[in-house]
Amino acid sequence: MLREMWALYVREMKHWYRIKIQIFMALIQPIVWLGLFGQSFNITNLVPPGIPGFDPALLLSGAPDYFSYLATGMLAVIALFTTMFAGMSLVWDRRFGFLTKLRVSPIPRGVVPISRMNSAVTRAVIQALIVLLIALGFAYVPGLVGLSLSPSFNVLDFLGIVAVLILLATGFACIFITVALAVENQDTLFGLINLLNLPVMFASAALLPLSLMPSWLQGVAKVNPLTWAADACRTFAFHNTNPIFPVWQEVLMLLAFASFMIGVTVVSAKRLLD
Repeated sequence: MLREMWALYVREMKHWYRIKIQIFMALIQPIVWLGLFGQSFNITNLVPPGIPGFDPALLLSGAPDYFSYLATGMLAVIALFTTMFAGMSLVWDRRFGFLTKLRVSPIPRGVVPISRMNSAVTRAVIQALIVLLIALGFAYVPGLVGLSLSPSFNVLDFLGIVAVLILLATGFACIFITVALAVENQDTLFGLINLLNLPVMFASAALLPLSLMPSWLQGVAKVNPLTWAADACRTFAFHNTNPIFPVWQEVLMLLAFASFMIGVTVVSAKRLLD
């Protein structure tokens, strides 16, 4: 089973890095967000200076400025955007007959979606880390604000961010792979992606603090895995002492989310591919 899974994983990765425009398009969107939105929109500037008791770090989950807050949130967002297209290859494989060959082969049905999931998670983590380096590099461009990590940021914090991104990407990849197993054409899949991507992003703490949202939206954001991942990344990056949830709780919730979605995907594959 592992050999078949590895072969399908390598096939997916080759499809990714051989089409350079896909990598460029996947990276350009968060860079535009960081370069334009992150540099121009600083919500702490909306507050008149000198107000007693106002601490930007408390509003921004420990981040020293809005750009740093946004940059860590974008790590979670890029994991979401990358995994949204995890099931696209399944749709094309069904259209060109390759999926039919897999269905008549003696491989476990769960291998097909899990190999896609592993490929999507790999791509998401690589792209998120590239964006992290770019955000840090903004600090060396005259006139721009860059990502400022905690002075005590260390290797364990970096590994914590990577682990959070892996769990988040696993859960979302499984969702969209399961959808791709059920739909018949790419138009339906694109419609579902467009329906879900912006609501999931805006109903989270990836771009704005929960305290600036209406109470009903705060309730929605608190059950959004994107919020758990973005807040956990900020806890690791800035050593935030006042997170939305304790970081261990956010990691456990992401682990439960990823594990549940893996189970749903494997069961769905057995039913839909037989």
